[in-house]
Order: sequence, then C-alpha cells, then structure tokens
Amino acid sequence: MFAPFASRDFRVLWLAIFLRSGALWLDQVARPVLIAELTGSALLLGAVLAARMAPNLVLGLFAGAVVDRYPRRVVLVMSQIGNVVASAALFLLLLFDLVEAWHVIALAAAAGLNIAFFQPARQAILPSMVPQAALRPAVALSQTANTVMRIGGALLAGLLLEFADFIWIYGAMTGIYVGAATCTALIRTRGAAGVSESRAGGSLARQTMAGVRWAMETRWPLAVLAISVVMFIFLVPYQGVFVPLMVIDVLGEQASWVGYLIAIGGAGAAAGSLALAGLRSIPTPGRLMASLLIGAGLGLAAMSGAPHLAVVAVCVFVAAACSTNVMSLANLTLLAQTSEGMAGRALSLMNIARGMILVGALVTGGLADLLGARTGLLTMGVCLTVCAALMLATPLARGVSEDESSVTKSSGRGVGSAAD
Repeated sequence: MFAPFASRDFRVLWLAIFLRSGALWLDQVARPVLIAELTGSALLLGAVLAARMAPNLVLGLFAGAVVDRYPRRVVLVMSQIGNVVASAALFLLLLFDLVEAWHVIALAAAAGLNIAFFQPARQAILPSMVPQAALRPAVALSQTANTVMRIGGALLAGLLLEFADFIWIYGAMTGIYVGAATCTALIRTRGAAGVSESRAGGSLARQTMAGVRWAMETRWPLAVLAISVVMFIFLVPYQGVFVPLMVIDVLGEQASWVGYLIAIGGAGAAAGSLALAGLRSIPTPGRLMASLLIGAGLGLAAMSGAPHLAVVAVCVFVAAACSTNVMSLANLTLLAQTSEGMAGRALSLMNIARGMILVGALVTGGLADLLGARTGLLTMGVCLTVCAALMLATPLARGVSEDESSVTKSSGRGVGSAAD
C-alpha cells in the first residue's frame, strides 16, 4: 500500500498536494459562506461552483495536450503559482473592504483555471516517479493527500469562521499555497518521458484532436467519462450548495458547522482512498464505480430528511467515501491504459467530466431556490441513484472492464497488472 513513498519525488509531490488541498478546502468552506453573507442567494452559491468548474469544461483536452507537450513538473509549478495569485487577490480585497460578489465569482474562475492544468499533470507525472507495480497505490495515495487535508482544512475553516473572519482565512490560504508552490518546485522528476512522442504529433490543436480521436476509437474512455459526468452533475455540487443551506437555513446551526461537516466528509474520503489502495486487484472497475454512485445517491436522499446534524454527518461521510473512490478509479483506469505521451490527454477527460459540475451547480442552486433545501437535495439523490442503476444494468459499466481486458492482453498494462 505504501510502496510509492520509497520515491523521494513522490513524497515531495504528496506533500505539495497535501498543502494545496489544505488551502483548497479552506476555500471550499469559506467561499460559499462568504457569498451567502454577501448576497443570501442560493443561485449565486451555485454560480460560484459553476465558475470554478467552467475552465475544466472549456479547456478540456486542450489542457491535457499542454500536459503532454511540456514537462509536467513545469505545468505543476505554474498552476501552483496561479493559486497563490488568485488567493492573494481575494485576501487583499477583503483586507481593504473592497470585495463584492462578482470578485468572489471571478476569482473562483481563476482558481478553476489552475485546477484544469494541475489535476491531469499531478496524475500524469506519477508513472515517471514510481514503478509500474506501484502505480495504483500511488494514484490512491495521491488522492489521500487531498482527502486528509479535507479534514484539516475544513476544520480550520470552521474554527476561523467561529472565532475570526474571512481575512484570516484567505491570509492563511495564501500562505499555505506559497508552501505548496515551494514544495512543487523541489520535485526533480520532470515528467518529460512522453514529451518527444507528444510533440511528434504536431501543434497543440492537432494533439488535442488526436486525443478526441483516441477517446472515440478506443471507446472505453467514453464509458469512464459517462460515469464520471453523472457523479459530477448529481453528486459533487451538493457540498457547496446544500450543506451550507442544511446547516444554516434548515437546522439553524452556526456557519462553523459547514466546515466541521466537510471535515467529516474528509474522514470518509480518506477511509475510502486507503481501502482502495489496499486492494490487490479490481476486475470490474466500471461496475464498482456505478455501485458506489448508487450508495452515494442513497446517502443524499437520506440526508434530505435528516432531523439532526448527526444524521447529516453520517450521510456526508458515506457520500464522500463513494465519490473519492469513483474519482480514483476513473483516474487509475485512464492512466493504466494509455501510453506516456497520451497520459495528459487521457486524464484530461476527467477535466471535461469535472467541468460538468458547472451544470450540476446551476441545477442544484435552481432546485434549492425553487423547491427548498430538503426537496432539492432529495431530487438530486434520486436522480443520481436512478442514473447509476441504469448504468449498472446496461453494458456501459461492463464495457469499461471488457475493453480493459483486451487492452491488457495486448499491452500488459491493465488495472490488475498495475495493482500487482
């Protein structure tokens, strides 16, 4: 399970992801509460999340082509510097009491631009850092770096919301991002093994189109994409919209509980990631992804009728564990079945899926305004469960593993061989 930590550069990358995640989760808690205090609009809560995810949807495979064309360490460093700039800008606006709702939304979009390049780059560089046999634990453990600080960052945000203000939150966030950028700069692995292969494909535009053709011709990446899109539309947005509404408006609790609940979700995500890292093989990842989404949908439905924060906490724990493992499985499946020169574009399919949070966030905010928090959350949970069940009952989820089997026979790089 912990074999990847034998690599010095993996340890440095893990620490960089750990720090970045702490700052990210500070922001994930604070930004919705800040918008709620500035505007009181559930629709704008959704707009903040939509703005963060829009660059993923718009850039899509282009970001992956950049990751494939240039040394991945450089892409990682530049995206981390972008995080520092975006966070510092909001800190200064708060410090001088100049912040308005459009500033918060615009800077969320700037943060999303950094995410669009960072996410595929951090996964695509892993084969350059660890042996092939350690690839699946490396993918899961890199996700664990995110989830562990989901606990710490969210708890810190809850405490700061209770005892301080947004200036302290965004000041701390900026400092943490500086630390993450410094750690990233210390990575020695350039992640350039596939650069020559990628550049041989011509311009960025031609490489982007090559990624589209690869996905269409190979087919199984489209199944991974479809399952991920369902998750990002119906599951992920609940946290930024319905958790604040359930805590503050429905149950009448203090805003600090938004942070505490997200920290509980972090504990669930960490437990799920470690469980995945410890598995020896995953014969049917598509079916497992769809099954996890059914579990998460039932969790959202249960949360909608929660009479107390304790019930909400259990549901958040379950939903977070399921969603984290679906993301890890999707990344692993894409990474294990592609060449080094195509890894960035393969992983950037998750950018496209992640960008669909834009749709989910707007739908979620609209449902909350139209139906109220409880009914809107129940609607999202039912939609997620039904869509995942349909995928589980059709060849879509099965197609992931079946096509992987044929690839494994020809290349020896299937999910099972990566695990062993």
